Amino acid sequence: MITVKTIVEATKACTKMKDKFEFLGVTTDSRGVKPGELFVALKGENFDGHSYCAMALESGAAGVLVENPMDLPEDKVLIVQDTLVAYQEIAHAYRKSMKNVKVVAITGSNGKTSTKDLVAACLATKFKVIKTEANFNNEIGLPKTLLNIRPDTEIAVVEMGMRGLGQIRALKTLAEPNVVVITNVGETHMELLGSLKNIAKAKSEILEDLLPENTAILNGDDYYVSHMKTGAKIVTYGIITKNIVQGSEIKISETGTSFTYTSLITGARGSIDLPLFGEHNVMNALAAIAVGETFGISVENIKKALNNAKLTEKRQQILHFGSVTAINDAYNASPASMEAAFKTLRQLFNAQGRGRSIAVLADMLELGENSKDAHARVGRFAAEAGTNLIITYGEEAKYISSEAAKLGVRVIHCKNGKEAAVELKNNLKEYDIVLFKGSHSMAVDKVIDMVFDK
Repeated sequence: MITVKTIVEATKACTKMKDKFEFLGVTTDSRGVKPGELFVALKGENFDGHSYCAMALESGAAGVLVENPMDLPEDKVLIVQDTLVAYQEIAHAYRKSMKNVKVVAITGSNGKTSTKDLVAACLATKFKVIKTEANFNNEIGLPKTLLNIRPDTEIAVVEMGMRGLGQIRALKTLAEPNVVVITNVGETHMELLGSLKNIAKAKSEILEDLLPENTAILNGDDYYVSHMKTGAKIVTYGIITKNIVQGSEIKISETGTSFTYTSLITGARGSIDLPLFGEHNVMNALAAIAVGETFGISVENIKKALNNAKLTEKRQQILHFGSVTAINDAYNASPASMEAAFKTLRQLFNAQGRGRSIAVLADMLELGENSKDAHARVGRFAAEAGTNLIITYGEEAKYISSEAAKLGVRVIHCKNGKEAAVELKNNLKEYDIVLFKGSHSMAVDKVIDMVFDK
């Protein structure tokens, strides 16, 4: 897969290993190391991979990349100043060596992972595709994805997340994407960046230094994204403003969302029956259509991919427990994704035509000084959606309940998720539809397990 010589040239590592020796893979997980792989000893706040180097070698690792040699065999060690930087440099060198592989990079405040899944599904109808696993979209996850490229890989679909300025730029440099997608600009990471303008600036780093042979696929309905500049060819998508890939005739049913799209890329027109709910998923699908058409995917294959789409778990995952429907959207939360979730809840409730709509909500994190107002807005979203009952827990989520209560919604605020589960059990009735949502660390999905004994 990658030779010692390539690694030394990329990282300036010191080693007694032979230049021509070829590692069969690169891993940072000592528990899953495979024979012939290079184990990279990363360090974090609560762990140090150097402690597991001997174990990795015993498990068959052909070598270890470390910052200090310790008591390890000299002919198995590559020494660098910083193992994380070296890991990234190895991934970049490997990506550059795969000259025929195209990279599609996706960023945005919301919808990155769902868009990635839909893009990969469309492209996989014609090409050998790999994609970011789960949401491994940071300075460790992106190199992991790039190092998963295989000799027969034709396209890699990668997700790029950030928590501050400069981070998307660094990830873009690693991946060298041919096509980029920006889904939207929202309030996620407001605590760290301070304003939507700064968040937009951070996201737009993915557009820097792109050339006319590159393609930038941009949300034409998003004010900040639609005003971004780049040297790449621009393809816009949306359902409100006039776009190159345009969605219309959106209808929500108990089984998903149908819509029609027209494309100025190829002149195509298609009808999609998406097994997902909500206008936000239509937007994600339109981005996938734009990418698909950029790579020459036919209307028939786009329809086939989207009509059978499956998303990463905990992203508006529909679960059925007898007559009760649960919407597991518990992976993460922001004001924009909360608004989209309540629209979906209302549309699904209207399509079902019976029962009640309920929401179990927890804190949205990293909103800084805007947190109180942002949570209050969620209370208003809930009221506007006609939600029958809201159950909340968390210090910030109390502002959701208080605002919703002012607007006439029945609310129950709880100390923790366990109490929220008890309250939901006590209030649940046949044919209820329940939305579960909050930031990842609030573990709202555990409430589902407690209520329905999963």
